[in-house]
Amino acid sequence: MRKWLRSIAFIILLPALMLGQDASDKPPPQIIKAVELRLANFKQYRHYSAQFFESCRAEISNVPLSIWPISGTLVPAKKDRGIVYRSQALIEAKYFDDFHYDQDVLLKREAGHLPIPNWHQLPGYGYGLLQERIYLNQTFHRGFISPLSEEGLRIYHYQILDSAFADGDKRYNISFKPKKEEYPGLKGNIWLIDSVFLPLETDFVISANNQLELLDSICLEQKYQWQKGEYKMLSQNISLYLNLFGYRGSYHIDHEFSQFEYSTTLRANQFDALVYHQSKDDFNLDTNYWQNSASNQQHQNYYDSLSLKTPLAKQFRLYGRQRLEPENFVLYKNLYRHYTIRHNNWYTDLPAFYRSLGFNAVEGPYSRYVFKVGHIKDQQEWYLESQLRYGLADARLKPSFSLAHNSGHIKSRSFMLKGGTDYRQFNEDEPILPVLNTTYNLLLARNYLNLFGKDYLSFQYNSQPTPGFSFSSSLEYAYRYPLYNNTNFSLFKAEADFDDNNDDFAENISTQGFRAHQALSFELNLSYQFKQLYEVRYKQRFQDLYDGRRNLQTRAPKLYFDLRAGIPTAFSETNYIFQRIGLQNSFRWGNIGLSQFDISAGSFLHSENLPFIDYQHFDGVQVFFLQPTTDRSAMIKQFSSLPYYNYSTNESFVELHFEHNFDGALLSQIDFIRPYKVHSLIGFNSLHLKDRRAFIELFFGLDNIFKVLRLEFVAGIDNFQSLRPAMRIGFDFNYDYYKRNR
Repeated sequence: MRKWLRSIAFIILLPALMLGQDASDKPPPQIIKAVELRLANFKQYRHYSAQFFESCRAEISNVPLSIWPISGTLVPAKKDRGIVYRSQALIEAKYFDDFHYDQDVLLKREAGHLPIPNWHQLPGYGYGLLQERIYLNQTFHRGFISPLSEEGLRIYHYQILDSAFADGDKRYNISFKPKKEEYPGLKGNIWLIDSVFLPLETDFVISANNQLELLDSICLEQKYQWQKGEYKMLSQNISLYLNLFGYRGSYHIDHEFSQFEYSTTLRANQFDALVYHQSKDDFNLDTNYWQNSASNQQHQNYYDSLSLKTPLAKQFRLYGRQRLEPENFVLYKNLYRHYTIRHNNWYTDLPAFYRSLGFNAVEGPYSRYVFKVGHIKDQQEWYLESQLRYGLADARLKPSFSLAHNSGHIKSRSFMLKGGTDYRQFNEDEPILPVLNTTYNLLLARNYLNLFGKDYLSFQYNSQPTPGFSFSSSLEYAYRYPLYNNTNFSLFKAEADFDDNNDDFAENISTQGFRAHQALSFELNLSYQFKQLYEVRYKQRFQDLYDGRRNLQTRAPKLYFDLRAGIPTAFSETNYIFQRIGLQNSFRWGNIGLSQFDISAGSFLHSENLPFIDYQHFDGVQVFFLQPTTDRSAMIKQFSSLPYYNYSTNESFVELHFEHNFDGALLSQIDFIRPYKVHSLIGFNSLHLKDRRAFIELFFGLDNIFKVLRLEFVAGIDNFQSLRPAMRIGFDFNYDYYKRNR
């Protein structure tokens, strides 16, 4: 019944869809018929099972300049030009929808000398024109209108280029392109089968005019077969092109399908949360993951088979996330180069020394060097991470360590014992990056970093017992004490007037500091992500987890609960209980972008002895730069003009955040802005405390500036009394993804 009603509605609305079109711009009758049958065809040819051979290739075509020391580590070097990565895999797949699918890698091999990721999932391949709108998962939140949709009749110009007979059917080659550049559409050709009006071949481009993020364009070719009433896909070739500040590259994914079958019997309850699985046994012995040294000839034969012209020295490292070019360790090169040294299942991780350097008013020039030694075997990892921190102004060595054990794929868990001496920000979420404070101290003679010292021993446990549910807890005993400024040095001011490290933030802290004390602290964090999907990849280079488990980003609600407690004992003084509950979600508004929000509320159930360190602090920003975060979902909880500690509280509060990104839906309508692919966004943040104090922010901004920058204009209303106008700039892309792949 619904099908008939939709067909009748389409026939009634068809004249309105084509209103204003002259005769020469009228869609061909083959397109009109294909649009009429699109929904029925989509339902019949949506779910499938298949086996396919996947070949991936990454190339760097241009490197504009060399920048020491980041060329070859943070950005490609000139010697990286050419093919830098190649992989081949045999995959068995089933697909029901974007939340229910399965990819099982039967065999895989890969080689190269840069860490190009293999992050593709089946929904990311779903570029079929039978969809009403095509969404590029993990790339773009705005949908591209299919030329075979009802909406497509309004925005596309069609032209029949050719026709032919084959296997008893007449086929038409029809070109399509958007009538206006601002339309979110595709440009290309389609061969339609006259009898059933299904695509037989498609060849189209999603270009820069569509306001793509980071990418310049996406090219796609698909081939199908219609034979004896059976319809199936034969092959698909996807090419993604990037041009970022003159660095040009491309990534190509080719699929050859076998045993392909559209199925109406697949059901959602036949799938679980594991959507991609790649085990140790999926790799040939001649791949990049040799546990034991093989012959040089074996290596060379493997590279030759993948058409990779690369020296034998450029093999993948089993561990480490920097440039994949192992060399003999050279001490002076470790000043600017990251080294990972491996022997069988043991490894040592030595970061570049320059990354440990910084400056603050307490320590003056300091070094915070972290190195790690670990052992991996099967699903077990042990590692010891050590930190040596020393500042010239306070002249104190502050050593600390972390001893950790990780295990498990499906039910991953980790234990960690930590201890030593360290300096931390009052808000241990670190609302200001040390590198930003270093810049402000040395160049602008301004100090925003507020530190305290602690000698501590803690135990942490993290687990994901079921998909979507995360559990973490910690117990820490610490002696915590105040710190004071020890230097007023600045490059451009003889004696900088830095703000005190301690301030009159609350009644139990002042410029004289706070009372040193012992604290036994317990913390519990629970969260549940609805519709959580995850993948398991054996020892993938870009994974932070050793076992290759990674949760996928999902547009679905997330609930979280946090509990903190200060436990009074004979040897500890703090005495309080804090709780918070929150909800986070993101969703599309039609075709005008993505909205996301976070709402949370918290309170102190008990606060007999509550040091300022244990107040609830909020993620404010007082510097010019927005704070990047390793957890992309945490970005929504960041204020843009809230002072770091002015609203820290020991009472109840409600926190609200909302942001909508138009993904080019607005600014693409303006001719002189469209070529720059800039996106617009709006939102608000608000904080309401029990004592009736409130901080409210309204902001609008631009992102995708030069493909990576975000600019915000903010109006912060401070307790309904004063206005805090501000402008902020930041990097707006998946920082966690970049951190793992830099």
